Amino acid sequence: MPPEKSRTALLLAAALMLPSAASMAAEAAKDEGPTDIELPAILAPMVVDNRLDSYAYIVIQLTPAARDKVFTIREKVPFLQDAFLREVNKTPIAKADDPKAVDQPELKKRLLARLGQILQSGTVSDLKFEQIVLTPIQPQ
Repeated sequence: MPPEKSRTALLLAAALMLPSAASMAAEAAKDEGPTDIELPAILAPMVVDNRLDSYAYIVIQLTPAARDKVFTIREKVPFLQDAFLREVNKTPIAKADDPKAVDQPELKKRLLARLGQILQSGTVSDLKFEQIVLTPIQPQ
């Protein structure tokens, strides 16, 4: 290939890559905000009339207060999981008027209190229940 055609081909290839680079920069700019961190699922006993009725399979997501808090939260995930497991096993998590449903506002309040014992204030901006699935105990 003559040098002129080679140069033209290179310039054309470079021109075609520019929009791609610009879109990648735009994607990177969008990705600067905090990302939710999903914790490993925990199993919580659901007790009805002093008997184990079912388990609640709970997946929790934490929203970092800022992007630079992500590593701090991920570093403490094992401690958070342990604290959350202890909390859901210490006191029932069912609604007072419906023992077969999880009292999400109350549970969130309790878990945030535990979270505050492990992470500094201002590290997490929100705790969300990504999924709660109740699995009944099979009679034996």
